[in-house]
Amino acid sequence: MDELLKPETLSLFLLFTVPGLIALYFRSQFMSGRLPPIAEGSIAYITVSLAYHAIAFPIAKPLYLSGSFSGWNWLGWIALIFIGPMIVGVLLGLNIRKGWMKKLVSKFGINTIHPVNCAWDWRFAECEECWVHVVLKDDTKWAGYMGTNSFMSSDPTERDIFIEHVYHAGDDGQPWEARGTSVWIAHGEIQSLEFIPRQ
Repeated sequence: MDELLKPETLSLFLLFTVPGLIALYFRSQFMSGRLPPIAEGSIAYITVSLAYHAIAFPIAKPLYLSGSFSGWNWLGWIALIFIGPMIVGVLLGLNIRKGWMKKLVSKFGINTIHPVNCAWDWRFAECEECWVHVVLKDDTKWAGYMGTNSFMSSDPTERDIFIEHVYHAGDDGQPWEARGTSVWIAHGEIQSLEFIPRQ
C-alpha cells in the first residue's frame, strides 16, 4: 500500500491513466455503454492517455520539459491532466453522434465498424419528438406521440419504452384521436417500431 502512495507512483497514475479515464468517461456520456472498471479498462485508459499526450506535447512542450509543479505550473498541469481530456472526451462523443470520422473515411472508400452497439442506441441517442407505431410480438398495436416526457431505456438489458401520449390511429389517413393516456412497454415485447416525423 505504501508503494502505491509514493509521489512517483501517483504521478505516473495521474499522467498515464487519469487523462484516458476522463476522456473515455465524457465520451461514454454520448453512448449507452458504461465505463469498464479501472482494473478491466486500464489498458484502454493508458492507451488513450498516451495518444492524448502525443497530441498535447507539441502544444504544452514547455510544461512537459519543466517537469515541475511549482509556481504557476500547477495550473498548466491541471489543464493538461483534467480539462484537456474533458474536451477531448466531448469531441470523441460528438464524433460518434455526428459520424464525422465515419463520413470522412467513407470518402476514401473505407468502411469502419460503427462504435454504437445496436440500432436501438443509435436511433434513440438523439430522439427527436415524433409519432410512433409500435407492434408487439403478440400483434398488439400502439400508436402514440413520443415527446420530451417519453423515455427509451439506454440499458442494454432493459430495452423498455414509455410513450407519453397514446392515440387511436385513424385508418386511411383519418386523424388520430387522443386517448388521454400513456403506455409503458416492457423489454422483449416489441416486434417493430415505425417512426413518423412530426409535422
